[in-house]
Amino acid sequence: MNNIVVSMSNKLLAEAITKMLADSGDFRPICLEVNKKTDLPNQCEMLSAETLLSEVSYASCTTVEKRIAEAKAVREKMPKCKIVFLCDENSAPDIARQVMLAKKDGLIDAFFFSSVTAKYLVAALSAL
Repeated sequence: MNNIVVSMSNKLLAEAITKMLADSGDFRPICLEVNKKTDLPNQCEMLSAETLLSEVSYASCTTVEKRIAEAKAVREKMPKCKIVFLCDENSAPDIARQVMLAKKDGLIDAFFFSSVTAKYLVAALSAL
């Protein structure tokens, strides 16, 4: 089973994704609350995360810049941890483009748009 940390400010989305991942039988999801005091790199290390799924949005705790900084810090502590971003390409096309460029630049391992189906997201995460 893959330990996956889910870091999202949208609580409904976080709960739905956490349940979906748990129900798949392939993941042991741990949902972390996002706030200004969250030390995501240390929490990922403490939880032995094999994958980090982070929501990227306009919210101050989930901006592209903040998430990329967290991704770099997680990579320093845990080089084998897969970093995955999730964003809404419809309401935030500029964020979607920045996330795509982060993947292109090798700063993250994968990204998904929130419009993908649950089955696809689970399958793609399993394939990482």
